[in-house]
Amino acid sequence: MKKTVKTVAALLAAVMLVLSSAAMLSSCASYRTLDKIKAAGELIVYTEGGFAPYEFVYNNELVGVDISVMAEVAKEIGVKLTVKDVNFDTIIGAVQSGKADIGAAGITINEERKGSVDFSVPYSSTEQYVIVKADGEIPTVEALAGKQIGVQQGTTSDFMIDGLIKDGIMAGATSTGYTTPALAAAAIGKIDAVVTDKLTAQIIVAGSNGSLQTAKLVKADGSDAAEVEEYGYCVAKGNAELLEVINKVVKRLLDDGTINTWTEEFNAKAGEG
Repeated sequence: MKKTVKTVAALLAAVMLVLSSAAMLSSCASYRTLDKIKAAGELIVYTEGGFAPYEFVYNNELVGVDISVMAEVAKEIGVKLTVKDVNFDTIIGAVQSGKADIGAAGITINEERKGSVDFSVPYSSTEQYVIVKADGEIPTVEALAGKQIGVQQGTTSDFMIDGLIKDGIMAGATSTGYTTPALAAAAIGKIDAVVTDKLTAQIIVAGSNGSLQTAKLVKADGSDAAEVEEYGYCVAKGNAELLEVINKVVKRLLDDGTINTWTEEFNAKAGEG
């Protein structure tokens, strides 16, 4: 009987230790809470400035749909906005570690990323497009077998092409990663094609002086090569108050048509280049 009591006591003590440790970890979360952001007077957003119309350089200034939305979020909180231009594939990690409060870079919402960060409501959607020389044919997925394909590192385009190669659908193809889709497209001639998101592909082609063309990436039977993707803004896991503010702002800007207007305006500006 005494042994049983001691065993139960030991188990209870172990449970309390686990709960206490969890509470300590929660109180020492790596992210900045909304109150801490307000106290600091600054909202830190990480982006990648080569993904028009969402973020790109125009007249030596970083602009775009995401930048404008984040300015509204900072205004809603009552702090200044600081945007840092980094490599796309570092953004999720920066949000997780607390270096960034928000990741805003045309980030596709998917199950894998949802395991690392929390996402806002979607604010835009896209499809996968392929860019090739204007004097060639638009290739299907199967026709890209054995070709060299450029992608932006760490994006869903990157992961999709790698998956198609591994599955044998694009047997013999190779994937080359670039920091931006525009840099990848500039290498066409050395590489055979670039796969990226719809609006970005259309902007790149519009500024190519007729040297490039683009179309939706499809399979040989005409079906879509990938599902429609939705973009969202990401915060660290558990940063619910900040996420609530982002969702409030995004819903307002979607309901009043502002995000659609900005998309058109920044499409036009990006096309000027």
